[in-house]
Amino acid sequence: MARRASSGVNTQGLLIGALILLVLLGGAYWFLNRQPSAFDAKPVSVGHAQDNGRSLAGNKYSVTGILVDRKIKDEGQIVALKVDENGITKILPVMLGKDLKTGNLSLQEQYSFLIQFNNDGVAVALEMKQM
Repeated sequence: MARRASSGVNTQGLLIGALILLVLLGGAYWFLNRQPSAFDAKPVSVGHAQDNGRSLAGNKYSVTGILVDRKIKDEGQIVALKVDENGITKILPVMLGKDLKTGNLSLQEQYSFLIQFNNDGVAVALEMKQM
């Protein structure tokens, strides 16, 4: 009896496997390289920022607090957040650039900011959300 020749490589199965692999790799790349939002970045230590903000330069953090003061300057706004840290109330100044869409900020309201410290040790807001 003669043997049947094999049909070769299953190309349809290989294409489906390759597509699944691409989707998994794309999802992993997106997950690992996405920018942190105001809610999933590491919380800032306000005490450390007050003592030596320059050591935090270039790092992104989240901070949530009550807006207690607001000053508008030509180069942007500076807000003061009252943050409770380990039962102690501390104030953290945050600079808001002109390009940040802030809307109407209200005093005594709670806000969450994604901040990055510049080379001078000043917290600069990248994102803002009202809580």
